[in-house]
Amino acid sequence: MPDGRAKTNDEYSCGADFMNALVMFDYDGVIVDSFELFSACFMKACHQNKFYKLNSREKVLALFETNIFEAMLDFGLDENSINRILETFKSDIDAYQNDLRMFDGMPDTLKKISENNKIVIITSNVTGAAKRVLQNNGVSCFEDVLGAEKEKSKVKKIRQTMARYPGLPAYYIGDTKGDMIEGRKAGAITVAALWGWHAVKKLEEGSPDHLVPSPKALLDLLD
Repeated sequence: MPDGRAKTNDEYSCGADFMNALVMFDYDGVIVDSFELFSACFMKACHQNKFYKLNSREKVLALFETNIFEAMLDFGLDENSINRILETFKSDIDAYQNDLRMFDGMPDTLKKISENNKIVIITSNVTGAAKRVLQNNGVSCFEDVLGAEKEKSKVKKIRQTMARYPGLPAYYIGDTKGDMIEGRKAGAITVAALWGWHAVKKLEEGSPDHLVPSPKALLDLLD
């Protein structure tokens, strides 16, 4: 655990029945510090499937200025090729899940947010990978985890999730320009996490509704 103390699942389980808002989180770069591992495994998966145009960390990061899978289509890949890359990526990254760490203070932040809000993860990563890291950290306060194998469009996943909780103000918290664009298209209040993958200048290009510099500031915003 980031604070050095083991915690049980009960400590990070969902909170009260009365909920103020729906709070949807990106996973990579918001909850876990994962860019180095993600980029290395993603480039490897692309190369194993004979797609060599992604050959630097910078090119991987640039994919997230929009939806990553739409960006790959723009590179000339078809959906079957993207699915094969995703399957290879899942196999590669599974071996390293125990090495990933959550950002400092994030488990407690998630637990506190869940006490008065419904929280869901919506990610371009694979569902199983995210669930495993959450489980390793004793975090069980999410209503659902929606990964890329369930639906590649975050816009669709955000809208589907909002439809499950009608009447609740809906936030999407991400760390890339693409997150801000998709969250806005879906009709959510967009929150840019400044501790993630894209720098503030790039995030501002996505016109976020809020910029938060830390998990503590996120708590303050939602309060």
